[in-house]
Amino acid sequence: MGHDTNRLAAVILAGGNGTRMRSKLPKALHPVLGEPMIFHILRAVARSGIPPERTLIVVGYAGEKVRQAVATTGPYLFAEQTEQLGTGHALLTAQSGIQALAQTPLGAAENLLVAYGDNPLLSSQTLNKLINAHFETQPLVTLATSEIEDPTGYGRIIRHPATGRFQAIVEEADLTPEQKQIKEFNPGVYVFNTNWTWDALTRLKKSPKGEYYLTDLLGFAAQENGNPVEMTPVEPEDILGINDRVQLAQVSDIFRNRVLRELMLQGVTIVDPASTYISAETEIGQDTVIEPNTHLRGQCRIGRDCQIGPNSILENAQVGDNCQVMASVVQNSTLEDEVSIGPFSRVRPGSYLETKVYMGNFAEVSRTRVGTGTKQSHFSFLGDTTTGPNVNVAAGVITANYDGVNKNKTVIGANVFLGCDTILRAPVTIGDEARTGAGSVVTKNVEPGVTVVGLPARPIKRKALKPAEPTINEAE
Repeated sequence: MGHDTNRLAAVILAGGNGTRMRSKLPKALHPVLGEPMIFHILRAVARSGIPPERTLIVVGYAGEKVRQAVATTGPYLFAEQTEQLGTGHALLTAQSGIQALAQTPLGAAENLLVAYGDNPLLSSQTLNKLINAHFETQPLVTLATSEIEDPTGYGRIIRHPATGRFQAIVEEADLTPEQKQIKEFNPGVYVFNTNWTWDALTRLKKSPKGEYYLTDLLGFAAQENGNPVEMTPVEPEDILGINDRVQLAQVSDIFRNRVLRELMLQGVTIVDPASTYISAETEIGQDTVIEPNTHLRGQCRIGRDCQIGPNSILENAQVGDNCQVMASVVQNSTLEDEVSIGPFSRVRPGSYLETKVYMGNFAEVSRTRVGTGTKQSHFSFLGDTTTGPNVNVAAGVITANYDGVNKNKTVIGANVFLGCDTILRAPVTIGDEARTGAGSVVTKNVEPGVTVVGLPARPIKRKALKPAEPTINEAE
C-alpha cells in the first residue's frame, strides 16, 4: 500500500440530516446499489489499509440508526455530534476517540484521513494516492482537488496567482463573480497532521450561519512556513457527493456501471448491462452469463459456467459451477454444482441444494436441504425438510410444516417417490425407497420400501429392499 497504516486513522463525517434528501432516513443510509452509501465509503477506507478499529464515524441526526447499520460490518468507533454546528465542529467531536487510540495496542494516530459519509464513489485507489502523497511530502494537510465544467455547489480552490500554491477554499455562497469562474473545486477529502489539527480546531470562528467550517483549517495551514498544504488531483467521478435524490440516482448509476465493467473484464458475460444490477460485494466466475433484468444483491458468490437469468433475483446466494437460475429467486441459500432452477421458482432463506438438483417451474423450498439428484418438477413446496438423494417430488406435493404454533420437520429418505398432490403433515419421516400414491395425506411415519395411499395414507405393499452387503470382520 505504500504507507504505514499504524500511523493512520480515519474519520468519516456522517452526522448531517441531508435536508435536501427530504427523508426520515439519515443521508448516509440511503442505498447505493442495494447498500447504504456509507458502506461503500467504509469498504474503500478499509481497502486503503485503515481497519475498522481505527475508523471513527461521527453521527448526529438519527445517529442510532447509523450505529446499528454500521455495527453489522465491523468494530467501528463512533462519536456523536449532538449539535449541528458545522463540519469543523463535527471533526472536533472525534478528537477524544482518536486520541484514545494512543492508549490501546493500536497506537496513536499521527495522521488523519477525513472524508464525508455521502461520497460512495470514493475508491481505495484514490485514497491511497492521497495518503501516499501526504506521507511523501509530510505537509500539515493534503487535500484532494479536481476540476469539472460546472462545480456549482462546491467550494473553490484559490491558488496564488504567481506560484500556483494553495491559498484558501472559498465556499459557494462567498464566491465573487470572478471566483465563480474557477473550475477547480474542493471535494472534501483530506489527510491531516493530527497534532496540528487538534490545535488548529481551537482557532476556528463561527461563520455568520453559526457554524464552524472544516475548510477554514486549510486557510490556517496556508499561513504556516514551508510546504504546509499539498494538493493532489483526483478523478472527478471518484469524489462526486450526494445532496439530493437526483444525485443519488446519478451516482448509483455510475457505481453500477463500474461494478459491471470490472466483472466483464474478469471474464463474465453481461448480456444487457442497462438492465443488470449487481452489488459491489458479488463475486462471479469466468464464463458465467448474466442475462437481462437480473439483480444480484448482497454477498453473492457465483461459480463458473453458470447462466443466471433472465429475470432472476439472488440475495446473498452461494452458487456452484454449471448452475442455471432462470426467472427465479434465491435468497440466503446455497446451490452446489449443476443445479437447475426455474422458471418462476423460489429458494427461500436457509436452504441448501446439493449437486444436480432440479427445480422446475413454480417450485419452492424454505429452510430445506435437498439431496443430490432430487427432482422437484413443478407446483410444489418443501419447508423445514431434509431429503435424501434421488427423490422424485411430483406436481402438487407439499409439506404441511406449520401447525399454527411451530414449524415442524419432515425427513425424506433416499430414492423416495412422492406422487402427485401428496401432503406430508409434519413432523413425519419417509423411509428410503418408500412411495406415496397420488393425493395421499401422510400423517404417520412411512417405513422404508412401503407404498402408502389414501387419506389418511395407509400402506398397501412393501417393496423388496436389496439386502445389505455383508460386512467383513477384519479380525477373522
